[in-house]
Amino acid sequence: MKRLLMVLSIAVVLAAGSPPRAVHAQNELLGGIGDIVSGALSIPYGILAGTVGGPPIIGTVSGALAGALNTVSLTTRGVLRLVGVAIPLAARLAPLLPIFL
Repeated sequence: MKRLLMVLSIAVVLAAGSPPRAVHAQNELLGGIGDIVSGALSIPYGILAGTVGGPPIIGTVSGALAGALNTVSLTTRGVLRLVGVAIPLAARLAPLLPIFL
């Protein structure tokens, strides 16, 4: 009973957390760049972690595969974050284009 009460109280606290804050474009821009850089470094990190943490050949191969999956997911997320920043920025700057043409 105590355990159930504890789990329910934690769930209520997590569900009633602070409302989502507005995310600034600069944070999204830096986050997107960070995701792309992290994606580029995921394969070497996966290979090293797999080799050190497991059997040499199987760990290396599984680390390379895990690193490749992480690379795809992180790079995709980073590109989507950058596109999410670029579209509103382009929409705000579009009326100014005739001035420069």
